[in-house]
Amino acid sequence: MAVDSTAPTQTVASLNMGGGLIEIAALTALIGSTTAESLVLGNKGAPGLLWGTMSIFGALSVIKACIAAATPDWLRETIGVRSKETDAAIGVSLDLNVKGHKIQRRAASACGIACKVAINSSDKAVSESDSAEISRHDTYAFDQSSSGLLDLIPESGPHDALQSYVLVQDTYVREHIRIIRWKDWVAIFASMLKLAEVFVLWRYEATILTLISGCSWVFFFAASILLQLLGVSREYHKGKTRWDVDMVAGQLPTPIRAGGQRRLLLGAPQNVRHSVYWKISWGIGSIVCTASVIVTYIILGSQETTIFAIWTGFQFSWLALRSVYYHFSEATEKIFHHPILLKNDWKTLSVQFKMRVQRLISAISKYQMLIHPRGPYCYEEDLSSYDNAHNVQYRFILTPEDLNEGKVKLSVTSVIGDTLLSSTAWLFGSKLSGMDLYDSCIVLLDLDGTTVAIPSARVMSGKRTLHVSDEETGIGPLFPPRGGSNTGKDLSWWYWIPCRAGLWLQAHSEDMKFLGKRTASIVSDEQLTKKLMSGELFVGISEVGHVYEIIRNSVAGFEGLQNLLR
Repeated sequence: MAVDSTAPTQTVASLNMGGGLIEIAALTALIGSTTAESLVLGNKGAPGLLWGTMSIFGALSVIKACIAAATPDWLRETIGVRSKETDAAIGVSLDLNVKGHKIQRRAASACGIACKVAINSSDKAVSESDSAEISRHDTYAFDQSSSGLLDLIPESGPHDALQSYVLVQDTYVREHIRIIRWKDWVAIFASMLKLAEVFVLWRYEATILTLISGCSWVFFFAASILLQLLGVSREYHKGKTRWDVDMVAGQLPTPIRAGGQRRLLLGAPQNVRHSVYWKISWGIGSIVCTASVIVTYIILGSQETTIFAIWTGFQFSWLALRSVYYHFSEATEKIFHHPILLKNDWKTLSVQFKMRVQRLISAISKYQMLIHPRGPYCYEEDLSSYDNAHNVQYRFILTPEDLNEGKVKLSVTSVIGDTLLSSTAWLFGSKLSGMDLYDSCIVLLDLDGTTVAIPSARVMSGKRTLHVSDEETGIGPLFPPRGGSNTGKDLSWWYWIPCRAGLWLQAHSEDMKFLGKRTASIVSDEQLTKKLMSGELFVGISEVGHVYEIIRNSVAGFEGLQNLLR
């Protein structure tokens, strides 16, 4: 009976190759993963996207990085792909202009606010009315470039006067950009060495491995060239327009917590990796990498030992060259050489930059509305910005006819609420906190064609909870403390506008609508105290003295708000 002497040899070879495949799979997840992830995330410009995927070593980190970077910020942590590396590359922020509040769940832990501003060739800000060119975000992690700039700025204390820093680019930045771009092109075309692997595998008739290596390289090669040609490799330009980012970082104020230290930076460069072209490259790249890894391991299991050895040798070669590129290439933020920061107080800021500070205050106010215990639906009519001067009256002037009728017809044009007042107070270093201004507001009335601003008081009245009963507790009417939530139903704003000594205009919203024509009744201090003491409004104040205190805070908050127009 004949014996096949080659059987043991084939078995041993198969076992060795199988063991080698397992080892290669393990090394793929360990060797070069940090470098590959950093490159793919764009930390070395567009060529890094290409060189990070040249070798299969670190492929798992590359796939996760691509998925994380392509995923919307609000979803990244939910699906478990958020990491320190991704945060450093592109940061984490949420759009303050989004309409679906429930989709992007916010926390009172944002570390800053950022506003993107379009600047034309004459260095004048594009009009704010062009919503397509200006966006606002609450930031939960600044990217490395922004953090580096913010670290250069000393912190201002919570009660220090406003101090801002304007970024001025290095005089020779254009020359540095030209040199770095030339190096980037060299790095991109140097990756054509990958064709040597494709050619050798093709000569050994490893057709599928040839297609996998070639197609993966072609995609990332094309993506890198596209990013380079579009000018989003390191610095972003769109025709004659550039994008600046104004940001305030620190312990932001909330409706129930006073703000802390802060840093205010104007004119920082936009992170180019927020471009949709990077998002598309990462999204498609994650699919390409995943498919390449899966098919490669399936095919390698059936390849000859020689092909397996050739393929492995090339992967180690690309790993070595990738490390060389990572070591010698310039970091993306290197393009902003030696930033110059000019310190300004409010008086020395130009009109253009004052407008940009106003946008930041408006964004802080919007952030507070979205996280407010009362709910953002309570603030839909409130102004989020204040950019027009109005006549100020500290009391509504009653006529004899008004006193006889006991009521007044009002035309309410706007309301400035506690969020805008407290946001301005924090940035300008006032001691007033969100809780101090919780029930403060400014009511803007149309009086014979003239808009008049009157510091006023308002409370959010809701339906009393069923489990509270005066007869059962013996405590009397319930006055819930400030800072509580509500059910979102049966709510109404109650406003008190001061008149002459001891008299008030009392009005309330209907279906949460207060703007427009309203009829306000005239009440005395005693009548107001009686209504509050009855507990029917279910609010945290119980007598007219509390309303006077709210009015004083409204006046102080409005005086700070008027600084924006000086």
